[in-house]
Amino acid sequence: MSNYKNVFVIDDDPTNNMICRKMIEKTNFGETVYTYTEANDAVQSWDDVQPEIIFLDINMPPSTGWDFLEQLAEKGVDAPKVYMLSAEVTVDDRKRAEQYKEVEGIIIKPLTPTKLSELK
Repeated sequence: MSNYKNVFVIDDDPTNNMICRKMIEKTNFGETVYTYTEANDAVQSWDDVQPEIIFLDINMPPSTGWDFLEQLAEKGVDAPKVYMLSAEVTVDDRKRAEQYKEVEGIIIKPLTPTKLSELK
């Protein structure tokens, strides 16, 4: 049985999206994985597919993962659990993550079965 029914992976790198999808499916962490290379696409599909957990890249030019969280707030959406993804994490990223109640943590890429097993 899957931990989560609907999982969003939002990352501007299609290769990272594929890796995340494979890890989530391989570990049976999520039943259905939706991947997006642009945060706006995820926001637009929100009403049709409401995820229970989101893996969100911090840096996705031209926007950021933080922009995505702000868009959800403006839409009046209570976001589910969010794990920020990044190749490197700065002190500023950690401080900013603390400002969002939905952000459970920051994961250094790549997502692995071990990292998934450690999530709440």
